Amino acid sequence: MSDTTTACLTGEWTIHAIAQHREAMLALVNDGIVAFDASGITDMDTAGLQLLLSAQRSVAQLGQELLLVHPSSAVKGLLQAYGLDMTLQPVSLEEALS
Repeated sequence: MSDTTTACLTGEWTIHAIAQHREAMLALVNDGIVAFDASGITDMDTAGLQLLLSAQRSVAQLGQELLLVHPSSAVKGLLQAYGLDMTLQPVSLEEALS
């Protein structure tokens, strides 16, 4: 059994709301959380995308890979629009826990 913990990301990840997510996201990464369920993100702009990419870099510095579980359509759309859907590839919960 894996010891991977998945954190749930919710709400708006836009320039207007990203400050409330930044510290929490960095704390999760610093605590070793690398799997993030993004199904609860209702809206995302480039500020939210920048935070995800920053978290991805931080996780990579720890020698791990950031796992984006079940991204919402808002997240998928932005990843595709910027050609990052292969950089932050979505995974299933089963894949994240294995």
